[in-house]
Amino acid sequence: MRESAIVHAVRESVARVPDKAAIVAAERTFTFAELERQAEAAAEFVGAHARGDIIGLLLPNTPSFAWALLGGLWAGKTVAALPAPAPPPLLAAMVEEAGLRTVLTNAELAPRLGQAGVAAIPVEGIPAAPGRPAPMQARPQRAAVLLYTSGTTGRPKAVELSDENILTNVDGACQQMQFGDERQLAVLPLFHSYGLTATLLLQIARCRTVVLHERFVPRAVLQAIEQHRITALMAIASQYRLLIKEPTQADLSSLRICVAGAERLPEQVAMDFEARFGVPILQGYGVTEASPVIAINPPQACRMTSVGPALPNIRVTIRENGAILPPGQTGEVCVEGPNVMLGYYNRPEATAQKIVNGVLGTGDLGCLDADGYIYLAGRSDDMVKIAGETVYPAEVEAALERAAGVEEAAVLAVRDEKRGIELQAFVLPKPGASVTEAALRASCREHLPVYKVPRSFLILEQFPRGASGKLDKRALAAGWAEAMKKGASEPSAAEDRGGVAEPGRRMNQAG
Repeated sequence: MRESAIVHAVRESVARVPDKAAIVAAERTFTFAELERQAEAAAEFVGAHARGDIIGLLLPNTPSFAWALLGGLWAGKTVAALPAPAPPPLLAAMVEEAGLRTVLTNAELAPRLGQAGVAAIPVEGIPAAPGRPAPMQARPQRAAVLLYTSGTTGRPKAVELSDENILTNVDGACQQMQFGDERQLAVLPLFHSYGLTATLLLQIARCRTVVLHERFVPRAVLQAIEQHRITALMAIASQYRLLIKEPTQADLSSLRICVAGAERLPEQVAMDFEARFGVPILQGYGVTEASPVIAINPPQACRMTSVGPALPNIRVTIRENGAILPPGQTGEVCVEGPNVMLGYYNRPEATAQKIVNGVLGTGDLGCLDADGYIYLAGRSDDMVKIAGETVYPAEVEAALERAAGVEEAAVLAVRDEKRGIELQAFVLPKPGASVTEAALRASCREHLPVYKVPRSFLILEQFPRGASGKLDKRALAAGWAEAMKKGASEPSAAEDRGGVAEPGRRMNQAG
């Protein structure tokens, strides 16, 4: 039984800077004192109406997410953050996984919970101020929050993170990035570990202001940076790519720290962003099971092709079958430290497979250099053997993105009945660019050995993406598999299959 250290940290911020802006959203500003009052009201409401030790939270990036989260923790509940865009069947699976009986939501999202069999409580019904002071309640569960990850099986798993997991990760990330009194723009979904820890709690638990945006709209993001004199931005590579292409002009001179995580950052995106806005992108790396940040490039010692060294309170080793490998050798990236999750909720076997003797295996492959910088090669389950040789799709994608006119590339290992495993490349051209298979193949041959060159190339108009804008390789693979089954005899819109054209067809192909 324990009271929430996260709530205590936010209340310490209130005590220090009660009149400072804590959250800014839709032209409305909430001071730290107002945030505390709203959280206290939510705590009293949750204590009176929520059933079970764990409650769900299904809300978009709005201030109500922050005080509902804090209110739930204040009331002694573990809070399970549900993805706002999730369809009803997935929500039902997540509700079942965590054994939820009550979910705090809003009137717009409440109907999605119809299949889940839980009590949906709209936050609009929470009073603006508590009727009486709400005392902090001890929490039966050790976990403060549950965050969902689908893993490789597609079945959602609930990751248990403690207050210590999150707060030590906040402090390690702040130290690595040399954070001061930053004003951060939150464009990542708060139900995701990257958004929750690195954009919300990193700010309000340490006396800093966060400006919330409910949706990522490039023009609005640039305007918000200028209007609110934003100094820090954390996003994914796909979002930085959209900001580069956005024609809106804005004064971004206040911006000093930009971090990219959650997906690979192409070198060209990093160079183009700095060329236009004058701010380098610091590439970082993390996984939900690590709360989530593992490594970030320091501002004064950034290495473009690396995700940086581990945070100061984390130990990263590269291992193979449990043995630690020396610098320069590729193996699984493994993590030790106070940020490592408690486990997967009600999944002791899955937890035991993921954490061995206190060491978290990320499933990502990479190596360390002599200075401790991490270089990722890809997922262990993405690694394939072609002609007996090891191939990492991420390396092939990077080679394709060096080709003229290429915006983004994705490479999948597919099985051919006659030839066995081979590489299939998918390419998204830059607007108006002329891209041919011959040029793509030539670029690969310039940078890669022959066995790493994809067997075939498909040029697409769009890539399937998740809620945050990240490339969805599962949808891409599923669309490709469906297209292969149908063959070229049934022309239809590629977007109906996750943006994948039928075999033998090309979209937006010149020449």
